[in-house]
Amino acid sequence: MSRREIGLVREPETGDRRQEWSTVGTNDLRIEPEAAEAIVDALSVDCAGSFNLFYLLRKHYWTAEGAEFREVAAFLEGAYKRVRAINDDLAIRIVELGGIPPNTPPTIQERAAVHLEAEDLYDLRASLAGDLEGYATLVASVRDHIEFAREVGDFGTAERLDDHLTTLEDDAHAIEQFLESDTLVLTEATK
Repeated sequence: MSRREIGLVREPETGDRRQEWSTVGTNDLRIEPEAAEAIVDALSVDCAGSFNLFYLLRKHYWTAEGAEFREVAAFLEGAYKRVRAINDDLAIRIVELGGIPPNTPPTIQERAAVHLEAEDLYDLRASLAGDLEGYATLVASVRDHIEFAREVGDFGTAERLDDHLTTLEDDAHAIEQFLESDTLVLTEATK
């Protein structure tokens, strides 16, 4: 079944298409077209992954409970906002490079290395462990793409990614600290 058949994506009936999805046009950054296309492909993975991490963190912010839920929820609220800002910045950079960021559920899921959690509700420890796995996946990808951007001469993208890497690593470390805490007990243990 196509995306159009299941109602996920609509195409406007009027208007001119300015650029076709998965193409890379010219850029004003003086990045060679082949390099820009490769960087757009790499950034699309990070953009999609950060979008999925944003959803994970926001879900866990909504559903946090337990002995430390206020502290954890406050952290998760800030974390999802930081990841969303990273996502927006990556999308903007993709556009600056002449591309189109993944922007529909299907294109995001096709490119994301960070996977969403099932719709069910899990205990806080399991949720945070999943968040940490998402951070680890995204950090590894961003780290690789910093080096790649430098190799192809896009030092602006490398610098942006390096700034985002610091934020992601700091938040991942905070989750590690929550997971070390003995008070993040399973719900059954508090009854």
